[in-house]
Amino acid sequence: MNIIRIFLSNFVLLVPLLLSIIFTILFVLPFIPYEIAFIAPLLGIMTTIFWIVNKPELMSWSSILIIGLIHDFLLGLTVGLSCISLVIVRYIIIKLLYKYDGAGILNTFLYIALGVFIWITCVTLLRSVIQYQLFNYLNVFFQYFLSVTFSPIIILINKYILNKLKQ
Repeated sequence: MNIIRIFLSNFVLLVPLLLSIIFTILFVLPFIPYEIAFIAPLLGIMTTIFWIVNKPELMSWSSILIIGLIHDFLLGLTVGLSCISLVIVRYIIIKLLYKYDGAGILNTFLYIALGVFIWITCVTLLRSVIQYQLFNYLNVFFQYFLSVTFSPIIILINKYILNKLKQ
């Protein structure tokens, strides 16, 4: 009985990591036709950024690395590409949070828009350098626009779960 209480009390600490993994898996599921699958919204990245902004102590550096590795494996990217990008995003957002206080819904939206922009830019530039690939940057822009458009839904879902965790 004591082990179950310990597990349940520590389960709260894993909720942001599990949500980010679930949304990353949803990102790669074939809901979207194959021809336009590369411009799907970055649900897992947005969820990760939400938890970085609202509860940075629950979204630690190790969680960021785990999510980045899972994202790399599911998308078939070079291993470590998403990790590096997420580490850069977390570092910049944490520095901005220390400078500018507040994590309201509008601020969270702006942080997610900034974080997704930084993530897409890092991944695109690193893939260009490492894999010698040229990209259709219109697709990259459209993926960013689609991610920012979907971010209020992700914010509301995660805000609801965050409020449930506080209770």
